Amino acid sequence: MPSTTPDTKPRIPPRVADRLLELLATDDSFRALFTADRHTALVQAGLDADPALLKEAAELRCLLVDELASKSDIAAAREALTAHLTSDASHTNPHAFEAGAMHAVLRTG
Repeated sequence: MPSTTPDTKPRIPPRVADRLLELLATDDSFRALFTADRHTALVQAGLDADPALLKEAAELRCLLVDELASKSDIAAAREALTAHLTSDASHTNPHAFEAGAMHAVLRTG
């Protein structure tokens, strides 16, 4: 039976996911921004959406982390992370960028 609940989760287009991962793997200033305000960081990475709307839209729980994974870990898992972020299920599995947990998330996704 189809859900009657509207899907308000923003989708991350592949070009935005690619740019996001590039910045997370290389740019310390962007990493600090992402840690402080992931919504603004997504807009800076190219997501075409109002930051206020993003905060209301499912809060992008797949990007919520306590400690961001290292640049080298993100770079090494970039292909798998891109697939995870652009999938329909990506917003149901939090902590995709969590230090020490990223590979476990990707194995189960």
